[in-house]
Amino acid sequence: MSVGTPLGTPLDPPASPFPFEHARFRLDLARPEDNVDICRLFREVHVAGELEVNQERDPDFFALQRMHGCATGAAVLGAAVLGAAVPGPGARGDATTWLARDPEGQAVAIGSVIVRDGWLDGARIRTGYLCDLRVRPGFRGGLALAACYPRVLAHIARVTGAEVFTTVIFDDNEVARKVLSGKGAERRGQPVYRPMTPFDMTSVQFTRRRRAPARVVAATEADRAEIGDFLARRGQERVLGEDFTGDLLDRRLADWPGFSLADFLLVREGGRLVGCCAPWDTRDVKRTRVVGYNGPMVWVRRAFDLGAFFLRYPPLPAPGECFRFAFLTHLEVVDERADILRDLVLAAYARLYDRRLHFLSALVPRGSPLAGAFQGLTVQRNAMTLYSVALRGGPWAERSFEGRHSGFEMALS
Repeated sequence: MSVGTPLGTPLDPPASPFPFEHARFRLDLARPEDNVDICRLFREVHVAGELEVNQERDPDFFALQRMHGCATGAAVLGAAVLGAAVPGPGARGDATTWLARDPEGQAVAIGSVIVRDGWLDGARIRTGYLCDLRVRPGFRGGLALAACYPRVLAHIARVTGAEVFTTVIFDDNEVARKVLSGKGAERRGQPVYRPMTPFDMTSVQFTRRRRAPARVVAATEADRAEIGDFLARRGQERVLGEDFTGDLLDRRLADWPGFSLADFLLVREGGRLVGCCAPWDTRDVKRTRVVGYNGPMVWVRRAFDLGAFFLRYPPLPAPGECFRFAFLTHLEVVDERADILRDLVLAAYARLYDRRLHFLSALVPRGSPLAGAFQGLTVQRNAMTLYSVALRGGPWAERSFEGRHSGFEMALS
């Protein structure tokens, strides 16, 4: 099926509809000088609930976007959005952030789009990831701002060729699901959201010390090409999988702070690589800070901390402190084999134990045999769903992207 804009097809330079002026806000591209205001907005907009947290992106909001492998960071839309051609195969991604300010100049809302190459039906296409959505509580221009959402995606599609996007919504975020995909979304002209892959962010709690399985080995420089080839093959098998056929792995090793080839853990069978992962702590670019514990979480915390006192594992962070955890990035296991994943998890656990982290987190598709890898471990599960997002009436609006094997790196969300 040939749909959308082929990679490398020239486009006429579009007339930008931004900045967009409204009585209640001005929407424009975020620039480096907006960094302080954006970081403040992230700190001040937090997720309410039994566990009240916020995510911090100080001191450089745009750093995480560079971790995606984007050439321009997200400082300005740059050549990708204001230029005259869709990037060709192997091009770096482009990260863009859209910032709304009220008439007093206060930052009231942001959202980002990360555009990259992805694999679909054996072909490389341009695709995007929607993230960083924050709206200041009490902002009265919310509905009018939402009406700009299709305008932003249509402009991104015109100038980059990306016409299908993905985004993650926590399953307990009923407000977001209702606004974006519930009744009335079509009437408001909102893009089409379709459930793609339900996940559990499965976080292993560090309790007692455990041994690393003997068959798991740490990568060396001699393994670089093999790891790259393995990730490239696996990416092509995933729906909108990452394109590792170029230098993406090398760029991540160069650009991700505190990340190296030696972080990769490998499992081989018969000399063939059958599983890998790379634990990575994101604290240099993003952190999750506890605002407060409410309702049942007050008692959960007390029970957790009581166990921590007797078993000597880290207690939960007090209000004002941050969770400490590592993601199992670049997690690939052939044939959804739980035994391979379990060995990788135990090896990562053993390696990180002395760092006094709270959790080690992996993204596990719901319904996958991989869930069996965590039997006997103390885990917390947070349900979320990866959605496909397409412009209403666009070439991908009727397409279902459902499946357990999608291209999504939770550490970069």
